[in-house]
Amino acid sequence: MKKTPWWAKALLVLFVLLLVAGAAFAGLTAGRFLGATESRDTQVIRSITTEEQVILLTAGMADVKTERGEKYKLLGLFELPGSERALFLRYEFDAKFGIEGKDVRISKTGDNAYLISIPAFTFLGYENPDVSLAKEENGLLSWTTPEIDKFEVIEEVLTEEGVDTHIEGIRPLLEDQARSFYTSIITSIDPDVTLEFEFTK
Repeated sequence: MKKTPWWAKALLVLFVLLLVAGAAFAGLTAGRFLGATESRDTQVIRSITTEEQVILLTAGMADVKTERGEKYKLLGLFELPGSERALFLRYEFDAKFGIEGKDVRISKTGDNAYLISIPAFTFLGYENPDVSLAKEENGLLSWTTPEIDKFEVIEEVLTEEGVDTHIEGIRPLLEDQARSFYTSIITSIDPDVTLEFEFTK
């Protein structure tokens, strides 16, 4: 029986060692790549996760609010002429509009691509209120009717219901601000990311 040359044995050992080293390198590289991808996804998702309100726009509001009181009714049937009251309040304030950060959703749509779902825009408060009585009109017999509560009128002006009516008029600005806000956050983590936005009406 012919003996295997020593150099053939050496080549076989070298080949096996190279094979093992190559497999180890490939596994390590794949692990790092997959780990990096998973880590980047986690970073992107966490970057927009917040429980805070996100103020996207501050808009100056100014108008005159007209409030009219009911006329006195004789025997509950006939309105008494001259018993009317009217109040004209001039107001201005800075209204803050935005979204609830906790309601923003992000979902992966492909390789390095995400869909950002933005909740409904809402009124988040106000600052720098300035309210003054512009005019008051009271009939000769207005003493027969209760005075209009100025503070109640002011409160009505500054409530969420009173200001929400302005949202549709500034919706394009709010959507642009939301895109810009979240794009700047996410691209600071991954500049090559592709983002798509959807907005709740």
